[in-house]
Amino acid sequence: MATDKFEHATFYLTKNQVDQIKKLAKDNQISRSALVRMIIREYLARQDEHKKE
Repeated sequence: MATDKFEHATFYLTKNQVDQIKKLAKDNQISRSALVRMIIREYLARQDEHKKE
């Protein structure tokens, strides 16, 4: 996904979370990085919804 502005975010995950991401990626046959991007987008969308309430 191309953007005109690069933003850097740091997320700290537990080993269990990393293992779950690896398993989900393998089960759904998508890359781990794509799965993490999907998770982050969902998280940010939920945060945005909470701000609007």
